Amino acid sequence: MKVLIILIFLSSSANAQKSLSPQAYQANVRPVLSGIINDFYQMVTLFPEFPAGIVTILESIHDLETEKAAIRSNCPQNLTAKCLGDIDQIKRKLSTILSQSLELSGKQSFSSSLFLNNLAGARIYSDFYLATEEMKGKLENASLKIKAQVSFRELTYPIIKELDQLSSLISLSLIEYIPYAYRDEFNHFYFNFIHTTHQNINRRNNHEFLNRNLNSLNFAINLFVQNLTKRNKKTPEGMAPYLSAMHNRWNSILRYYY
Repeated sequence: MKVLIILIFLSSSANAQKSLSPQAYQANVRPVLSGIINDFYQMVTLFPEFPAGIVTILESIHDLETEKAAIRSNCPQNLTAKCLGDIDQIKRKLSTILSQSLELSGKQSFSSSLFLNNLAGARIYSDFYLATEEMKGKLENASLKIKAQVSFRELTYPIIKELDQLSSLISLSLIEYIPYAYRDEFNHFYFNFIHTTHQNINRRNNHEFLNRNLNSLNFAINLFVQNLTKRNKKTPEGMAPYLSAMHNRWNSILRYYY
């Protein structure tokens, strides 16, 4: 019986994925996914001493997706004047991220409690800040050369890859600030649902991402909710309403796939 239910679900998902239009995704599904992401970030800030400013920085990092897509399209091989506007926009956004990072650094405290491994989080966070400074400097140099019409070659792919690595670093820092007792559950759900969804939600043809990954996302969120509510592990204080809201939001998305 269980096998039959799974087969029906997979078949229904495949059929619905073909019929879910970009317009339906943007109007009905994308806002719900955004709600799940926001619920998750609200949850993690409930952990004692968690640096909530990391969530703001993550939002700013993911806000670079539009410019990254434009650079891939306009300058597929090397940075040129065709993507100068996008380069300058990324520079401005990186400046904002650096300001946010400095503000967060000034607020961080280091606890002697074993409940929170904030030293590891702070180390990765420091690596993120240095990498962001280096990326900004590289783009400033490229922008100046383009404006001065100096002959040079800066490959596009490594630039995009390094911008993606900024997202990975700040994400790893976030996970390290999760208490050890809950880190495995949050790590799995974050990288298999939240991080990948957050990265793709602002990209072009983002409805295709959901169509392709519906089943793996469904598994990730159900496992997360089950681990924190139905097993021996106690649900972290204050998080039960967020878990319920996330699960209800996701189930409302699944209705479009039947």
